[in-house]
Amino acid sequence: MNSRGRYKIGIFDSGLGGLSVLRTLWKETSNIDYIYFGDLINSPYGQKSKSEVLELSKNAFEYLLEKDCEAVLFACNTATSAAADFLRTKHSVPIFGMEPALKPAVAENPGVKIAVFATDLTLKEEKFKNLVSGFPVGTEILPVPCEGLAKLIDKDRWEDAWDFFDSKIKTVVKDCDVFVLGCTHYVFLKERILYNYPKVKVYDGNLGTTLHMKRVLNLPDFHENKNQLDILLNTSDSDYVHLAGRIAKTITPNHTLSLINTTTGKLHV
Repeated sequence: MNSRGRYKIGIFDSGLGGLSVLRTLWKETSNIDYIYFGDLINSPYGQKSKSEVLELSKNAFEYLLEKDCEAVLFACNTATSAAADFLRTKHSVPIFGMEPALKPAVAENPGVKIAVFATDLTLKEEKFKNLVSGFPVGTEILPVPCEGLAKLIDKDRWEDAWDFFDSKIKTVVKDCDVFVLGCTHYVFLKERILYNYPKVKVYDGNLGTTLHMKRVLNLPDFHENKNQLDILLNTSDSDYVHLAGRIAKTITPNHTLSLINTTTGKLHV
């Protein structure tokens, strides 16, 4: 903790999806200084190689360390898969990550086919394969790659994003009514999924990750709104500000939002 007795926690995502995790953290904690870093200039991560994602994640992590963060959450399934374990071997700062919420989905729906919607890289990574291999024999997991969906959400193209995602749902919904959202961006569509497909169960990892962080870091429960939020978007494209601002206001009206350039150190707004 810093001299004011407050934790400073960095949250990193390739874009704006990690704000969905922050929204859950915000409701469960108090007296935390949050710094959110969205690496929009390099997004999306899902189509990049593992080595590229590792390097970008390393840069984002080190940037948050320079901001004196005492713990960092990789609020991005792709970055977690590619980089979290490696960086844990190099740093003592607590590093938290995301994984598709398959464990609760399987536990609550034994013997039922489960569809996992995620990026190509998340679904191809060893971390995902190891997760799936740990389930009882006969557990049927159906990977559904949704490459390009996260970018549509970041670009504030919500109707296009829904049409794209709905087309993916239609390929599996006749045989599968348990969905796992393996990307933090997709959580923004969760209510719409449930509205259009009321018989479907939808799981995401946001609450599980939040409770894990609270337990490990011994974070205070939410009693009153004493959290603070600084949002840093690594891009010169001011179009991202509108959506980021709208999402941030659903978390807290009191926040700062800046466009930055981690290459030059320049602050745009």
